[in-house]
Amino acid sequence: MTSTAQPGDPTKVMAWEEFYDKTDNAEKLMDRVWYCIAASDASVAEQKIFWEHWYWKEGSQGSDDGNNKDLDKKECCNHTKTISVDGKEMDYPIWPVTFSKTSMKMFPAIDCKCFVIAPIGLSMTPVQFPTNDSRTEFRVDYASVFGKKMYFIFTLDPLISEEHKDLCYETLEKEHGVLREWFHEIKWPKDYEIGSAGGPDINSRE
Repeated sequence: MTSTAQPGDPTKVMAWEEFYDKTDNAEKLMDRVWYCIAASDASVAEQKIFWEHWYWKEGSQGSDDGNNKDLDKKECCNHTKTISVDGKEMDYPIWPVTFSKTSMKMFPAIDCKCFVIAPIGLSMTPVQFPTNDSRTEFRVDYASVFGKKMYFIFTLDPLISEEHKDLCYETLEKEHGVLREWFHEIKWPKDYEIGSAGGPDINSRE
């Protein structure tokens, strides 16, 4: 899909209480590989592989008492890899992700050869999140970066069917005011095998 439409703000996003309830205090984000299938940035149309492996940083401690009061003591790691349609591979440095009761911030890492820095935090806003590890629903994140509206659509299955995609896009527009024509799709190979591009095969298939 090729789009020239300029994205706007969503009409509705997830409240943070809803987000943390649906994600079990971010646990359902972790130890999963999230496959990006579309984004509002046109450059993603040049990719055929785009996955992110999310996991808690080793030694990151948080509350186990069933609430999110200690989320600010936890730090997530995001390992991203992309492969373009012409075969160029990018294995990115680990991006830190931090949480609070009212925020999720991602820190793009810059590899300076001798060391890695992550100086700027991007505030991510959840729009949708799949229920109980559903492989047929979207996870949609939104950010406004220097005035540019950016959306990312992830799934737990990169080969989600066109039927399920159609239903998810329809819900995204009706419930959140986010239009399908804002997105550019990653060109996932139809015969893609989980794990063949380096991402761990850890997602539930139930």
